[in-house]
Amino acid sequence: MAETSWNRGGPQPPAQPTQTPVVQQLPPRVTRSRSELEKLRDDALASQSMQPGDVRMVWVSPDGVASALEAIIHTTRWLLGEREWAPISRELYAYPDLPVPLIRTHAEDAIFGYKWASISEWYAGGVKRTAQWAMSAAEERPIFE
Repeated sequence: MAETSWNRGGPQPPAQPTQTPVVQQLPPRVTRSRSELEKLRDDALASQSMQPGDVRMVWVSPDGVASALEAIIHTTRWLLGEREWAPISRELYAYPDLPVPLIRTHAEDAIFGYKWASISEWYAGGVKRTAQWAMSAAEERPIFE
């Protein structure tokens, strides 16, 4: 067998997994699908390289786009189980038992200056909009498709 950078002459890994991967359950109250959350995360990541005026978010001023995108990425990764600590509070919760409504409240507290004074209003707004969208099929997506 030929040696490769990842395989130093050992046996080849199986072509397919021997067990079906376990699909993790999403947190309670999240009505959006895993693929919808992943798409939003990926759209936010892709938007980071764009000029602020070209990002498809009408709710944020150009000077807040970077913070809002960061918030959307952090929040979606947290909802998907890819990030351990909660946005804004940085508290740890066991996945998938995440208190999504509480995180929305934390965002509102940061926006109105009740707590977390060091958190940008735009970051808090991104967390709030992402949490609301994740919990309701009627909410507008934080980044338009």
